[in-house]
Amino acid sequence: MYIRSTRITLPQGCISGILHWEAGKIVEILDDHQPVPIDLDVGDYRILPGIIDTHNHGTLGYGAMGFEGDVEKELRGYLKGLASQGVTGVLPTTDIQGFETAAKLADEVVDGAKVLGIHSEGPYLNRVGEKGIDTGHPDICLDDLKQMVKKAQGKLKLVALAPELPDARQAIEYLTSVNVRTAFAHSNMMFEEANEAFRWGITVSTHTANVMSGIHHRNMGGLGACLLNDDLVNEVICDGKHICNAMLELMFRMKRDPYNHFLLVSDCSNLSGAPVGKYRMMEGFPEVNITADGYCLSDTGRLCGSTMPVLKGIQNLVENVGIAMKYATRMASRNPAIVYGYPNKGVLEVGKDADLIVIDDQYRCLFTFVEGRCVYDRQREGDVFNQEFLLTHRIV
Repeated sequence: MYIRSTRITLPQGCISGILHWEAGKIVEILDDHQPVPIDLDVGDYRILPGIIDTHNHGTLGYGAMGFEGDVEKELRGYLKGLASQGVTGVLPTTDIQGFETAAKLADEVVDGAKVLGIHSEGPYLNRVGEKGIDTGHPDICLDDLKQMVKKAQGKLKLVALAPELPDARQAIEYLTSVNVRTAFAHSNMMFEEANEAFRWGITVSTHTANVMSGIHHRNMGGLGACLLNDDLVNEVICDGKHICNAMLELMFRMKRDPYNHFLLVSDCSNLSGAPVGKYRMMEGFPEVNITADGYCLSDTGRLCGSTMPVLKGIQNLVENVGIAMKYATRMASRNPAIVYGYPNKGVLEVGKDADLIVIDDQYRCLFTFVEGRCVYDRQREGDVFNQEFLLTHRIV
């Protein structure tokens, strides 16, 4: 297939040209005057490498956890919804109920984003966070962790936990021994404690800055430890709501070689894309409110995940923070591909997988291709929000 655009984002920057792929691999990147048969000319619309979202609980009325019905049907709808938001690869951030099905789908060709592994955020989390209510935490159980690894069938890539919990070090060392990364998450640890925990084998920080102790001029907190440790890669939600734009700029300035150390994530739930209103998110979670400015809040005002996909985070970085598109897409695509072991993904280069998206100037996804297959066409498919979700989960 040949696709032409005046704005193709390559590692070195933006070019006008033609992408050619065969059998799911990019075989040529041509200048736009080559006499080749063009299959799709998108004009001035941008072509970006497909987004790899490594922290995502759901989207567009489909959830990746807290299942209430057919798990496989829910996950297939979820993967299609992600594709409509420019995601070509994902680590479904699910619970153990979804592990076996997610692992199964990882081995299939699906009509949507490709499952690249499984992410378990918790259940061993601790920090209350701002405006939160302490509801306690489960005790770490090594047998339960072994069961998680077994059910994931080799697909478990990341487990996020609070390292101050009893037996956390043993858990981190076990997971590391079976090639599962661990993340610093929902933690009350301060600077020195966090640095000690990193030495146990933690390599990722979960939604950095959110739900961890912040920076103070007399104590750098967990956040300071995450930003000053160059062996750590940092998830970051860039919607401009979870972290203000000035703080995002400060975080990027603090990290040595920052654009190789951050992973843009969404932390979206099944409420991403839902209309303003009050909702029942899922079993075990509080009722939440979707506000007109895009927040997902509990009745106490606590942030409950995100409503905005990574594509909106890219838009915020490029349009409002002043990050070059080549760096924003590196953090959204190439970095997660490298960290989680997919060297042929996340970049538009000859020999790499043809994972790419076409977006308009409002950062809406128009086309999504996964390994050369078109898995989303906005003109043909339109909005893929799960309307049944509104009937069963919307309160007002």
